[in-house]
Amino acid sequence: MKLAVIVPVYKVEPYLRQCIESILSQSYQDLKVILVDDGSPDNCGTICDEYAARDPRVLALHKLNGGQSTARNLGLQYVGDCQLITFLDSDDWLEPDIYQQGVTYLVEHPEVDIINYGYNRVTEDKTIPLLPSEERLTREEALLRYVATTSNIINSMVWGRMYRREVLQGLTFTEGCKWEDVVYVLEALYRCTGEYHILPLIGINYRTLRPGAMTSEVLPDKHSLFADIAASTLRYPGDDEFKALANTLAVNCLWYHAKYLLTFPYSIAVRELERYLSTIKEIKNRPYLDEVYSRSKVRKVKFFLEHPRLYFRTRSLFRKLLSRK
Repeated sequence: MKLAVIVPVYKVEPYLRQCIESILSQSYQDLKVILVDDGSPDNCGTICDEYAARDPRVLALHKLNGGQSTARNLGLQYVGDCQLITFLDSDDWLEPDIYQQGVTYLVEHPEVDIINYGYNRVTEDKTIPLLPSEERLTREEALLRYVATTSNIINSMVWGRMYRREVLQGLTFTEGCKWEDVVYVLEALYRCTGEYHILPLIGINYRTLRPGAMTSEVLPDKHSLFADIAASTLRYPGDDEFKALANTLAVNCLWYHAKYLLTFPYSIAVRELERYLSTIKEIKNRPYLDEVYSRSKVRKVKFFLEHPRLYFRTRSLFRKLLSRK
């Protein structure tokens, strides 16, 4: 089975060769490597062309800068006859045997539509492995685990999976949204008809806190994320199941962003909260699924949605009391 690997490329010249070499040196060789130069101002485009000239499995595409989502969407147009699709960010690199392991599993298990694997979280001074346990999930179980946003493995990182082409057929990333993976993964999981399997393997070395990377943003603006989630429900009119899943995802993304804001000084946290009050008001009036929460969390989430300012004040006072002990 041929595997398409889509790699959006922008301003990663120090890391790009390591990324590409880790793909081409995989033990599994039946690949189509789609490098999409997103108008990078450095030598990334030249590097992509160099590898395309050297290896017939590599296709180098060039476009004006439009963001990672536009680069991935362009790459999806060129998967051709590949039966399997995966993604890789151009500042990350692969473990040598991960594609062989993934393809072999999908060939042997036609009932599985998506496989997931673990990764190393890599910073300048340390590497933290996130090695999952092997697990088989139904489509419904995977969806509930995903919208709960509590898993380090069943998360919004689109590159941590291998997909059958049918799952992604016609599905595109929202352009102009920095958090485009979140809705894309939700829709991929919703559209699949088969099962979801987690391999007990480390597949990717995920470079975090790199200067200039989105993961290095200290106070991210997530308004486009919530707009993207709301827009996704319009693509499934009358579908109450998808609407409930999408709204649950929105609630949890909002909940964890609020918890993150509370790690900042109170004045900064409250200032940021004010920017999300209209979003909170919209989200609280939509149906969401309580079964992804514990009983205590159900109460906390409802309190936060109904009284966000009071929730912030209460949590801030609680933190101060704890710090005095």
